[in-house]
Amino acid sequence: MIEERGRVLVADDEESVRNLLQRTLEGAGYNVVTAANGQEALETMSEPELEIGVALLDIKMPGLSGIEVLKQVTIEHPLICVIMATAVVDIQTAIEAMKLGAYDYITKPFNLDEVVLTVQRGFERRTLWLDNENHRQRLQERLAAQTERMQEQFVELMNSLAREHQLLFRLKQGQPGGRKEILSKLPKELQEPMTSVEEFRNALLKILKKT
Repeated sequence: MIEERGRVLVADDEESVRNLLQRTLEGAGYNVVTAANGQEALETMSEPELEIGVALLDIKMPGLSGIEVLKQVTIEHPLICVIMATAVVDIQTAIEAMKLGAYDYITKPFNLDEVVLTVQRGFERRTLWLDNENHRQRLQERLAAQTERMQEQFVELMNSLAREHQLLFRLKQGQPGGRKEILSKLPKELQEPMTSVEEFRNALLKILKKT
């Protein structure tokens, strides 16, 4: 039994070509679905349960051409790897298609071994795309978490500054819970040796909370 290696869409208006590519790719272990025109190809790629990984698109199809389909795929399904199929006389068009986002192209009449190899490379490229996308998402999640933590720290800082301002105000005004009461508690609260102004300030803030 041949192990399934991924799902390929073959889009060509010639039934004989679709059948040939389907047999060849299924023989290589791929799950293959077919489309007879560009519109059908787009509809097939839009079905999420199919999870198309690689699409073989004939450049010249009635209705939507392979190039027109490619333009939509690069926008709507950027993680589908597109390979264009073209006649030898259309090589320049195939090169233009690659500039538009196609991964590669194959030429008619087909070298079937080359077709299988190109599809295999297409899936390898797609795996890299998926890995990069997953990595990008993880980075975004980490950045979001760091941003949230920075916001929390900012709020904590603002609260700390507000408490510090309140402490200084009470010390200055000499009101209940002010200078004398706070300073009278310093010997007890500041028993531990301190090595920085920050430690001293934190100790004062603790005193303030108790008053």
